[in-house]
Amino acid sequence: MGLLSKFMNALGGEPPVSKPATQPVLRTAQQNVPKPTQQQTTQHKSTAQSRQAQQPTQPSQSSQLARSSYRAQTQTTARNTSVTTNRSRAQSHANSQPAQKLMPQPLLPADQIERMQNIIGKIEKHDLSDEQISAIAGAGHNTLVLAGAGTGKTTTIIGYIAWLLATKRAAPEEILILSFTKASAGDMSQRIMASTGKTIRACTFHSLGLEICRAATIANRPIIDGHTSNTVVRNTFEQLLSKNIGYRLLAFKLMSKELLGKYGKAAKSEDFQLPTDDYGFNQYKQNLIENAQTIIQHMRQNSIDIDGMRELNERSGGKNVGRNREMLQLIEPLYNAYISNFRTTHGIDFPGMITDAIRCIQRGAYRHPYKYVLIDEYQDMSRPRYELIRALREQSDFTLFCVGDDWQSIYRFAGSDIHLILDFAEIWRTWGPTRMFQITTTRRFRQSLIDASGAFVMQDKSLYVKHLHNPSDKKDYSLKALGGATQEERFDAIIEQLRKLPKTASVLMLGRYKSDLNLLSRNDRDGLFQIDEHTGGIVFLEKPKMDIEFMTAHKSKGLQRDFVFLLCCSGGLKGFPSAIPEEPLLGLLLPEVERMPHAEERRLFYVAMTRCRKKLFFVVDKSRPSRFIYELHDRICPNIFRGVKLPPQCPNCGEALRLRHAGSDPSRKFYGCTGFPNCRFTQQCK
Repeated sequence: MGLLSKFMNALGGEPPVSKPATQPVLRTAQQNVPKPTQQQTTQHKSTAQSRQAQQPTQPSQSSQLARSSYRAQTQTTARNTSVTTNRSRAQSHANSQPAQKLMPQPLLPADQIERMQNIIGKIEKHDLSDEQISAIAGAGHNTLVLAGAGTGKTTTIIGYIAWLLATKRAAPEEILILSFTKASAGDMSQRIMASTGKTIRACTFHSLGLEICRAATIANRPIIDGHTSNTVVRNTFEQLLSKNIGYRLLAFKLMSKELLGKYGKAAKSEDFQLPTDDYGFNQYKQNLIENAQTIIQHMRQNSIDIDGMRELNERSGGKNVGRNREMLQLIEPLYNAYISNFRTTHGIDFPGMITDAIRCIQRGAYRHPYKYVLIDEYQDMSRPRYELIRALREQSDFTLFCVGDDWQSIYRFAGSDIHLILDFAEIWRTWGPTRMFQITTTRRFRQSLIDASGAFVMQDKSLYVKHLHNPSDKKDYSLKALGGATQEERFDAIIEQLRKLPKTASVLMLGRYKSDLNLLSRNDRDGLFQIDEHTGGIVFLEKPKMDIEFMTAHKSKGLQRDFVFLLCCSGGLKGFPSAIPEEPLLGLLLPEVERMPHAEERRLFYVAMTRCRKKLFFVVDKSRPSRFIYELHDRICPNIFRGVKLPPQCPNCGEALRLRHAGSDPSRKFYGCTGFPNCRFTQQCK
């Protein structure tokens, strides 16, 4: 399965789609946005018709063009599709002014909070905090609630629903809650029912899109799920790789120069057998097919075909134009197979659930009944989700209440655009002014971890400043670094800590990649573990009642355990931050990478840090530590590294320096960068 399809299967999400002609403004990481004047800001009107009369019908203003997020003009065979890349926009408007950040609203007066508390009542047997009540009762027509990890985002949403019902601002059928996973939507429905006794519609964006399509009388089209689509693409790839000599040589070339040199001559033979016992070949092949699947999904989401992608590449591919041409040559028959299956079955795929829903709304084939729309985990918003909400508001406006955390935006590979939360007021300003509230009290983890994780993530100054705190003033020691120069040493350090933990503790082993589980599975010389590599379940035989599970940092978002071991605190290609380069062709279809190096990897590391309730263990590779570990060691929490000595850090690239010898003379020593060959920094020993 491709990366995007894995994400969609897990979250019920959907990828980006082509944008309507009139596009609200968005900031990219490399461009600035002029602050709107009073005359530019259109106030909310009571009906959609009166509001639309005030909107421009064409994006004629240069400021709108400047803030368009990722489009380049290109024409597809199906229809004209406007897609503007951020790269050209960033260069053209580098001198414009940045969009101003929202300022958090103050708490409501104490007497008003008390009155609201009496109206709302207890939510899940607890009183809401002053911050939560202020966000609920002080909400405006466009409201963004920035709620840090463990601060009660879902509880705030339930409290807002209870307030709407208690004050009769809306009937249950006039409220819609949108979440990003089926599980979270179902959980939300159950918790709202338990607190209010009312049934409120809570669903994913996919489910809403499918409901709209069915209501617009196109219900007979069968659903083509991501697994089926990926199977069609994979089978076509395997067949061409096995039977077509030219395609096979192209695939080897795109995999690596080493594989092309190793098998290129033999691969020209019609009876060539694929080297399925070659680990390197299998890894490169898997990566290539996953990239192809993901690119095809994003092409569908943006309504761009092969010809459109070729034009986009020639316009914006830069130094990667050549590779992108070859990648498109590889993808073309796979894309054609995908479309052929789609058309033959007259089906509706995941992107179609959103794109078709938007078209149904725009042509008036569906009318929504909602007065209030709530969006959970708003930091995960992608372009198609945003455009669906925008189409609904253009048809008939509603109050928008969004809860999220910009510090936890980690799904760019699936189309999520962090600027949709950072520029919230700007993109929704046509519908009136925006209010922003912050919820900062968390009981999930302790103050030392709050301070360290907050200081770490806020090295990125583009994010909103939040000062989380735990009401407990008890002194704690929530972080500890474990070290080892070899995998065996790091394995032993983990075992030593597990033996100190309570017998019934819950433990999360976190990796950047699934392969990080190898630290446990390949070094267990004495059979201390029983590991299910499929589910991630782990049994520590010395303490069989201990609840231990392995997962990646991405998958862990939203979860919490007593103790967390962050297994991958290493540098290198599959380190943390990851240094695996993005497929350039895919990069043309995604929101632009932010200006700050490793910005999303930093937020992912923050998500990993904040999964624990009691203690977080950094498992540090002392021969090649992560640059994030250097940062924690040098500036944020040096006290946790007692007994874990780090090698010198390369001032050029941030990787570790390693002691080396010059030729055969053992007396001539120098430090060489482990980032070689990309970094050739050396430093003589004193």
